[in-house]
Amino acid sequence: MTGLGAGPKTGPLAVVGAGQAGALLSIYLARQGHDVTLYESRPDLRRTDIGAGRSINLALATRGIVPLVDVGVIERVDEITIPMRGRMVHAVDDPTPALHPYGSRDHEVIHSISRTDLNAILLDAAEATGQVRIEFGAELESVDFDQSVLRFTGGRTEPFGVVFGADGAGSRVRAAMAGQGSCRFETQWLDHCYKELTLPPAANGSHQLDPNALHLWPRDEFMLIALANPTGDFTVTLFAPTATFGALTSTDAVREFFLSEFGDFAVLVPDLVEQFQANPTGRLGTMRATGWSHEDRAVLVGDAAHAIVPFHGQGMNLAMESVRALDRHLRESPDDLGGAFRRYECERKPDAEAIADMALDNYLEMRAGMIDPAHVARRSLALELERRHPDHLSPRYNMVMFSTMPYAEARDRAARQAELLTAAMADPAVDVDGLVVALPELPALDPLADPEALSIT
Repeated sequence: MTGLGAGPKTGPLAVVGAGQAGALLSIYLARQGHDVTLYESRPDLRRTDIGAGRSINLALATRGIVPLVDVGVIERVDEITIPMRGRMVHAVDDPTPALHPYGSRDHEVIHSISRTDLNAILLDAAEATGQVRIEFGAELESVDFDQSVLRFTGGRTEPFGVVFGADGAGSRVRAAMAGQGSCRFETQWLDHCYKELTLPPAANGSHQLDPNALHLWPRDEFMLIALANPTGDFTVTLFAPTATFGALTSTDAVREFFLSEFGDFAVLVPDLVEQFQANPTGRLGTMRATGWSHEDRAVLVGDAAHAIVPFHGQGMNLAMESVRALDRHLRESPDDLGGAFRRYECERKPDAEAIADMALDNYLEMRAGMIDPAHVARRSLALELERRHPDHLSPRYNMVMFSTMPYAEARDRAARQAELLTAAMADPAVDVDGLVVALPELPALDPLADPEALSIT
């Protein structure tokens, strides 16, 4: 088979999965001049309510903003985001929540955004290219590489030349590649689950909590988080051990649990028990794959290649950053499609592994570290050192959320910084400023990530 740059000889380009990764990828492929068919198993979310209970409101950070700037949709996205400048921590023994800023610079904010609304913007932009045809209600059953056809439920088949698997953590495209011996993968399930709830607006339509913060109720083994929506409500998620959910089977047990652990939240949600009992409980896992492509016929993007737990708010940002990297490799090697796929994996897999591990670490920080005085003191010291030496040090959270530094580099730099902070906390006489300036300078931002160039506020 000839490369992607060879035009019609390649055969039809198919993207399976019209979530954020698949819709964004179809825009990039269209920008390269290709006609694309985007297949989605669900109905069109712009016209049909596809249900709630499993969305986990998204946190848009710099890595996700850059591709949105790149494809020209950032102004529409800006209209539906709410900036969050820090974590508003609701301690169990303190009636007054405390704001813990994410950073020391004005642009160091993350943005709460509805998964559905962002997806709709990307679908609109894909259709606006005039080169992307979207087929909803098309559930992929299998990929037949011998016959070069996609098989859908109901017996329908469609030919393909190259298939891009953006069909999520349970990817059928990935399963087909594994059947060919090209891909190996494993899901590591966390013994914690989640359930999504809604905190309604006040009677006058306003937010009942400060909308410009991520609200966090850390309770050591479990936690509650809340992200604001422009409509005045909050998307709220309980994360807890599987055993905790198993114990919340009766109306009384649910009511007593929330009143005891999250009393200030519980009194704001009249139908809390009903929501809890009606909404599904979701599992949490990390899917690690090796072999993201099959020859020059198929490649994986997004959760199909690297599904992570949501505790660093990076699943979508990771996916969209990976899509942009794939686009770059395709443009650099239009006549070596298999090579472009392999180089894309070689670049992105170490970063996907790094953020997968950091996301798991951040769960412990969020549910327990935020109420640990030693952790809070280390974080305060890190922010102060960043203020004094902005070219040499940045806290790990900030490197992940507010830069485009490769995740693996951010993890490794954070490990060196942790040693420095440990030494400074143990001995006040340590020349901590001297240790910081001895660190290598931080890399420059991607030009599209320049805070002054972003329209999002």
